[in-house]
Amino acid sequence: MRFGMFERVRFEVMPIDLTAPRPNPTADAQALRLVASGPDPHAGAFEAAYTAAWLPVFRFALAWTNDWSAAEDLAQEAFLRLWDRRARVDWSTPVLPWLLVTTRRSATDRFRRLRRALAHREPIAVAPGYDARIEWLDLRASFRALSALERSALVLTALEDLDAAEAGAILGIAANAVRSAASRGRRKLKEQR
Repeated sequence: MRFGMFERVRFEVMPIDLTAPRPNPTADAQALRLVASGPDPHAGAFEAAYTAAWLPVFRFALAWTNDWSAAEDLAQEAFLRLWDRRARVDWSTPVLPWLLVTTRRSATDRFRRLRRALAHREPIAVAPGYDARIEWLDLRASFRALSALERSALVLTALEDLDAAEAGAILGIAANAVRSAASRGRRKLKEQR
């Protein structure tokens, strides 16, 4: 356990089975075959990518949004975009980094829309005596204080357990920059606690 604070929040505050929303690839693939006009040479590769990458993409979206249905929507949107681009994708390379970048960008767009929608609302009052929820809200507020790069680096390295090189490939920066951003983020979170 590399970041005890994250693991505690992730599994004690959100006691959920992260394997539950895994779709049925056979039924979904059959529906995709019905939609596609004629045999699609890329359908098999898409199906394999979908089966292999659904759970990591969903977990990444859940870590970003902390909302089960929004995470499902973001993951589905990423796969829909992959399906739309299936003829242009190089299937010999992993598609997970592209899916994670697409999910992050969609989540960022979602947060911007929500921020604009909630700009004129009053702060939400938290019921006293609910320590786990308050701790989660404190962590979310602390995360908001981090830069987007620090947040991304922490989510990818601490929650998704990717190494710095993989996270760097997703974020489009060097591995040293990921380690530095994650370190700055951890330091800021410790200072705020």
